[in-house]
Amino acid sequence: MLEKFKNMGKALKDAQNMKGMMEKVQKELEATVIPVSELNGKIKIEITGELRVNKFEIDPSLLSPDQKKTLEKAVRDAFSKGIKEAKDLATTKLQSVTGGLFGG
Repeated sequence: MLEKFKNMGKALKDAQNMKGMMEKVQKELEATVIPVSELNGKIKIEITGELRVNKFEIDPSLLSPDQKKTLEKAVRDAFSKGIKEAKDLATTKLQSVTGGLFGG
C-alpha cells in the first residue's frame, strides 16, 4: 500500500515538472519570431510560435490592379508557410517535453 503512495507522489511530481516545462515552452513560442517572405521579399511577414502576426508588409509595386491575383496568392502562401513553420516548431518543442506522450 505504501508503494502505491510513493508511485502516486512520483507521478504528481512528474506532472508538476511537466507543467513547468510546458510553461517554459509556451514562453519560448511567444518569443520566437518566424520570418517569411514571398515574391523575392516583396511580401514579408513575421509570425510568432504562437501564431500571432507581428509584421505584414507589401511592396507598393504589388498594389496595382493587374497584380491582384499574384498578390493574393503570395499573401496566402506566405501566411500558410509561416503557420506551418510555427506549428512544426510548437510540435517539436512540446514533444521534447512530453516525450511524445500525446502523439505527434
